Amino acid sequence: MRSWRLLFFLFLFVQTVQAQSAVDSLIVTSVDTYPQFRSGAGSWNKFVQANLDVRKLVNSIDSTSYVDYGLRQTAVLEFTVCEDGEVCDVAIINKNKISPEFAEEALRVMRKSPKWIPAKKEGKGVRTRIKQSITALLDR
Repeated sequence: MRSWRLLFFLFLFVQTVQAQSAVDSLIVTSVDTYPQFRSGAGSWNKFVQANLDVRKLVNSIDSTSYVDYGLRQTAVLEFTVCEDGEVCDVAIINKNKISPEFAEEALRVMRKSPKWIPAKKEGKGVRTRIKQSITALLDR
């Protein structure tokens, strides 16, 4: 049986993405408060740890992927948090630096995310794009 270790580093990039999405022209780039995961960063860590299928991920990555991408991989996700806190338009902006297996799993987990606390502008919830990274140290 293979042993595995997982190390998460989760960071919320508090700056909004300046480039507006072609898909969504209602993105607000200057906000009074930034979106955040309900109950804070500790809850986000627990959510990712509970939902990231590490065993399947480690078993699906072949030795070539370990050589190409390494044991430590960081998926940088960019997504929209809507006025109601719904997460949509999830994308990985550094796909060429992580294994396809890890990219797929990071996207799956992010799409499963419950609603966030939306960004606020003048007291109202607004749509904004943010970045979130998930770093895993995968060891067989």
